[in-house]
This record gives sequence, C-alpha cells and structure tokens, in this order.
Amino acid sequence: MSEQLCPLCQQANLCKAGTAEQNQCWCMRQQFPTELLAQAPDQSSCICSDCLMKFHTESEIYHPAR
Repeated sequence: MSEQLCPLCQQANLCKAGTAEQNQCWCMRQQFPTELLAQAPDQSSCICSDCLMKFHTESEIYHPAR
C-alpha cells in the first residue's frame, strides 16, 4: 500500500511524514484515537483527515457527551 493513501478509504492522506515539511503536517496537530488506529489494516500509512473527522462525528452520534 502506498504511504500516500489512507489505509481506511484509499484516498490521498495528504500527509507530509518523511519529508522536510513533516513537522508542519496537519496530522502533527491531531490526536488519533486508539479505536480508529485499530481499524487500519496497514499501520505504515497515515489515516486521512476525512476519516478522522468521520470517526469523531460518528462517535458523537453513538456516544454523545454526558
């Protein structure tokens, strides 16, 4: 699998890991829940922002804050 593709949706993850700009990547400012990371069949590529947002949205629908 390409490191440039999200392991969940197979779309471009737009991650800059492994480049000179890696410290400026969007993913460096995010926290990825363990439950979401466990869904990735390939741990060598980054999950995209759309899948991260979808996970948070679905989590709030099924587990609203109390």
